[in-house]
Amino acid sequence: MEFTVVIVKDFNIEHIGLKYYVGISQIRIELNQFLKSYNLPNEEEALNYLFKIIEDVQNKNKELIIQVFKDKYVLNQDHIFIACYYLQKAIFHETLISKKKNIELLLYLSTYRQIGKGIKSFGVDTSDLKKGTFLICIISPINNLTKINNDILEILNATELDISINDLTDEKIKEILKFYEMSKPQIKSVLNSYGIKNINIENPNNNLNDISVAIFDLICEKMALLSLEKI
Repeated sequence: MEFTVVIVKDFNIEHIGLKYYVGISQIRIELNQFLKSYNLPNEEEALNYLFKIIEDVQNKNKELIIQVFKDKYVLNQDHIFIACYYLQKAIFHETLISKKKNIELLLYLSTYRQIGKGIKSFGVDTSDLKKGTFLICIISPINNLTKINNDILEILNATELDISINDLTDEKIKEILKFYEMSKPQIKSVLNSYGIKNINIENPNNNLNDISVAIFDLICEKMALLSLEKI
């Protein structure tokens, strides 16, 4: 069984001598089939077993980090890549907030220090398992991401989907603005710094790309501040 949709990107952070690879894929699980395959009684047990499978794969591969999460507040793939950078930086400087590296990724995605909020906003729960669609992020010191991704998909008997996280919609932008508590003056200030004026924040549908640039800048700023809070 071959899967080829996973996004793979390599990073080389020269000033701390850190090289790593990040893979992102979007998958679908048929819950009833998953329950039947592993003889699981309900969604709660299925969710726990999903986490166990991910943890087992992670533990079998040295220095591998794997996390599954929902895409509701993910702006685009760069949002994930930057969160991975701050996670790697926290590992390097030994400034992790959480005891688990994959939970730390959720904190940086959310830009909030509270572990509960990070898990609630980005972690997969039983409702996501019922929907059956979520993201997988794999971080590795070597370029084995496609193999790891394929192994996970085979174990889960999952289908890999075309990745939709880079798609912009009016609803998605409004959800993200609300979650990250970004104000209209903040967005306009960032846009003005790029020489972009007269953008209608109330109706972002006609200006999705410009507004997403401003949102990404502000998310990066929030991640940087979260990183500094721990030092």
